[in-house]
Amino acid sequence: MPMGQFPDQKPQPSFTFGTNLNRAARLWRTVFRSLAQLEARPTPYISVLSYLITGSEGATQKELATLMGADAPTVVRVLDALEGQGLVERRVKEGDRRSKTVHFTETGKDFAEAFKAAGFATSARLLEGCDPQDINAAIRVFRRISENAEFLSSRRQPVV
Repeated sequence: MPMGQFPDQKPQPSFTFGTNLNRAARLWRTVFRSLAQLEARPTPYISVLSYLITGSEGATQKELATLMGADAPTVVRVLDALEGQGLVERRVKEGDRRSKTVHFTETGKDFAEAFKAAGFATSARLLEGCDPQDINAAIRVFRRISENAEFLSSRRQPVV
């Protein structure tokens, strides 16, 4: 198969959809990492930042891990790194001294703005030439896939 081409859509479209989705997501992350100058950062690092930037600032560490579908120790390690870089701070949650909420520092807010700008630039470049109706349809499909996957994983039964 020549480089840069998606697999043929025959004979098993259900497998090909997943393959195409996986490849597009990997390439999206690659372009974003380059534009955000985060090539060396692991995926959990970028995921924590993404969730904080898109509305989860002020969440507890546990809430953040749940939202991400990640284990708490991974999130704590990333937060330790972000805190060490002066990008976030953890504060004791009002009314619950055992829980800590996560907030951007002033330096972190500047970093978050650059991160968001790289996200917008990635979207603009990679969605260039796409019909807005197709983009909206794709978003609906991705949401349904996520809902179905969350339902299946919540049942704690093997998916067969």
